[in-house]
Amino acid sequence: MANNELKLSSSDTHFENILAYYLDTDNPEEVKLKSLSKTDQELKKRWETAFTALLEFRSPEDAVKRLMTLFGVSKATAYRDVQRCEMLFGSFKRFDKEAWRYISIERKHKLYQLALKDKNIELAYKIDKEIDSLLGLKDQDSPIDLEKIQSQDYEIIMSKKQERLIKQILSSGGAVNMNVPDTIDIDFEEIKRKEDGEA
Repeated sequence: MANNELKLSSSDTHFENILAYYLDTDNPEEVKLKSLSKTDQELKKRWETAFTALLEFRSPEDAVKRLMTLFGVSKATAYRDVQRCEMLFGSFKRFDKEAWRYISIERKHKLYQLALKDKNIELAYKIDKEIDSLLGLKDQDSPIDLEKIQSQDYEIIMSKKQERLIKQILSSGGAVNMNVPDTIDIDFEEIKRKEDGEA
């Protein structure tokens, strides 16, 4: 499906138009913006504002208040904007735990910088230890995954012929002679690599 197919349908909603705008990787920004109506552009701006508010660790209610203040929309409209923002950019309720860990590390790193600037070495040390803890640096890294090398029980099904062959190999010391006496030579042609520039 081409990225701009969403824009061609006469029954498109504003959401589909804005989604098509973000999916369009072929056209420059000016061309993509011209494809949006004034209403689409206004909605896009409000949804991006809601997303920015949520990224700043604000609650949906805080994002609603910001939209009402900045754009003069009603509370119901602002809630719909937050909902559309999450549909477009993804829900923060299901945000990956690992991502939150790194966001937390980033916040602590800023505090760490401030502590160093204030020459508060004790606070900087505490923050540094918290960052190490979040990164899991206290844990002893093992090059071996112990769960993968736990003893396992495997059921092997084999024919009587295979069973006899294994018993024979084991009775002769467990070694197999790979030098088969009746080998057959086959013809082959050695292919030489052509030098660069040769046809």
